[in-house]
Amino acid sequence: MITGGVAAFKALELIRELTVRGMQVRAVMTEAAERFIARQSVAAVSGSPVATDLFSPDPSPHTELASWADLIVVVPATADFIAKLANGFAADLATTTILAAAAPVLIAPAMHSNMLAAPATQRNLATLVKDGRIVLPADFGRLAGGDVGLGRLLDPSWIGDAIELRLGGALLDLSDRRVLVSAGGTREAYDAVRYVGNRSSGRQGWAIAEAAALQGAEVAVVSTVDSPLPEGPVRVVRVESAFEMEAAMVEESAAADWIFMAAAVADFRPAEAADRKLKRDGVERLRLELVANPDILGRLVAGRRERQLIVGFAAETGSLASEVERKLATKRVDILVGNDISSPATGFGALHNQVIIADRFGGRVELPLLPKLDVAQELLRQAERVSRQLPQG
Repeated sequence: MITGGVAAFKALELIRELTVRGMQVRAVMTEAAERFIARQSVAAVSGSPVATDLFSPDPSPHTELASWADLIVVVPATADFIAKLANGFAADLATTTILAAAAPVLIAPAMHSNMLAAPATQRNLATLVKDGRIVLPADFGRLAGGDVGLGRLLDPSWIGDAIELRLGGALLDLSDRRVLVSAGGTREAYDAVRYVGNRSSGRQGWAIAEAAALQGAEVAVVSTVDSPLPEGPVRVVRVESAFEMEAAMVEESAAADWIFMAAAVADFRPAEAADRKLKRDGVERLRLELVANPDILGRLVAGRRERQLIVGFAAETGSLASEVERKLATKRVDILVGNDISSPATGFGALHNQVIIADRFGGRVELPLLPKLDVAQELLRQAERVSRQLPQG
């Protein structure tokens, strides 16, 4: 469903995104939407005629579309269209199709921040959630008219990921969760320009952050690397070294309900770092003395709040199952996630992962090779399950 907002042009990008992912797309446009983008453009990108008229030659276009769809997405969802859905209007093809559909409905709001914050809009969105509709978060950024605020349409690739997550199963309601994620490998300087590091891309940590944000969580990411995703509704704290990550994670953990320590923190760092670039100038061997880095996960566990869930990660090159069990016991985390980085399919920078998930209550799940976003979704499901078992006091 394409409605009449300035962000309607981004629906073309979403349609292209979905067709590339192998999905069939049929578009319905409201009368207002045609004031922003041409029907012919939408038809060309989707590869299907665009439906606009409830009173077409087809005797029942709304029920035909409703029964055809596995999922309906409204993008952009304007304040006006949200109000119509929340109040059960059936005035055009778009609203009647949604009312007639048994398929899940995803709503991607886009409007000025003042309109989004208006009590009427918030009541309408709450009604839609209560009715079982899935309301995606709006993004923060530049809006129509030059203002900056919350109300920007979520990036189409994020919406595409939300669609795939929902087609893969029911989404979680994480609207009351504050999630903290660490991502990337730390960089431990030994002079002004060089560092000792590792090959971690941070992709799994960022996938967890994306999946949590798409399901309503307030998300902060402490990362040593840029996001592999387009900008989205997460707060980012950039760091480099283990000491910087420790300080940021301890500070951010004070407000977090769930902590995913997915970063690959270097176990050691150079004992000294030169404040200038070290010159080679005939030197054939450079000796670095390494000393232990702080145990960030251990500090987080030691300082945890009541019912705060902490998830640790173990990247291993052998004996994965036994290492997961050993670290689950020694690290005293609620969930321990292990993966074998020696395999090219699941190593650093790979787009897929294959993990073992063990928890403190005896649960154990072994996932097959999956895209990292799917792994992230299963981790969130396990976190939700385990968090319900955490003792009071």
